[in-house]
Amino acid sequence: MYPHFRLVGHRLCPYVQRVSMVMAACSIDHERVDISLDDKPDWLFDISPTGKVPVLVVDHGRVLFEAAAICEYLDDLTGKTLLPRDLYERGLHRGLIALGEQILSLTAMLIYQASTEDTVDATVAQITQRLEILADHVETKPLQAPGRIGLLDFVFATAFRPFPLLSVGLNRDFYAGMDRLKDWSIKLSGHDIIQNAVPRSYLAEMQKFIATKEGYLARRLAVLPPVHLSYRQDAG
Repeated sequence: MYPHFRLVGHRLCPYVQRVSMVMAACSIDHERVDISLDDKPDWLFDISPTGKVPVLVVDHGRVLFEAAAICEYLDDLTGKTLLPRDLYERGLHRGLIALGEQILSLTAMLIYQASTEDTVDATVAQITQRLEILADHVETKPLQAPGRIGLLDFVFATAFRPFPLLSVGLNRDFYAGMDRLKDWSIKLSGHDIIQNAVPRSYLAEMQKFIATKEGYLARRLAVLPPVHLSYRQDAG
């Protein structure tokens, strides 16, 4: 019998998505509460030491924060082993997950901070560098056993998810020269657990969300008509 869980998050947040996917993969029932990141409720600061999401409230009182820590707790609790059992492979996955974390941080810079095209170019170059490292591993061997989905998939599903919108807004191909990586991203986007971690209107909502910010990408998306992309349709 698992504890009672309440997941506090935001419907578009990649880190919340990761926790949600782990909970789905582990068949963990939970209550979900989504907040506005632009108007955070006072009670969030009472339960979150950082004032950020995700936050997992355990049995109505104890609190866990930071997506990586929450996912590790849930994996240990259920024994699902969302990382490989082989110790070398587990270490490799953790290293690649660290690259995914860096890509997520750089994507946040594109959304919130990059104010000029030069800054965007420099940030996209850093994302590309990390994608190329990942692509080398995708080219040489499968990252998971056939039919198995794990934490590495969840991390990169969230990293890849906004790329179709960013590609339109910035007129860039994030997968240029990395066809196998693009194929992996499409395969991930078609998995039920990954699809169900976001609303069907994810990309449209992301466009509106980014357009309210102040950076270069926001200005580009604000003048474009609504980008009619469905994340689920993109999966083919």
